[in-house]
Amino acid sequence: MLSTVEAKYIGFLRATTQALWISKYLNKIRLSISKPIVIFTDNNRSISYSLNNKNHCRTKYIDVQYHFVKDHVKSGDVVFQYIPTSNNVVNLFTKSLSRDRIQQFTAKLHLPLETKSMLDQGKC
Repeated sequence: MLSTVEAKYIGFLRATTQALWISKYLNKIRLSISKPIVIFTDNNRSISYSLNNKNHCRTKYIDVQYHFVKDHVKSGDVVFQYIPTSNNVVNLFTKSLSRDRIQQFTAKLHLPLETKSMLDQGKC
């Protein structure tokens, strides 16, 4: 079973590789984004791990490929910023939420969904 830190760190790896790919793509089409690229997370321990160059006995099992994240944090390409779980918009796609929270998150994302009618019809 994966620890929370390891599971989040796998997510960090995927988020980092995607953010860097998008950054390179935008650069190729002459659109640039400022660095560091900010990636939000609700796990402070994983943020600490990404900043720490030491390997702890609790995290020594995390595969070497995930140190890719540390390298890009160290070089200033990406930075992980804490966001409370209750404000993490990605929860719209990963958690069961109340009607109010769904409406709040879809509004933050500027999604053109008719959430009110969908929710009233029991389709969400």
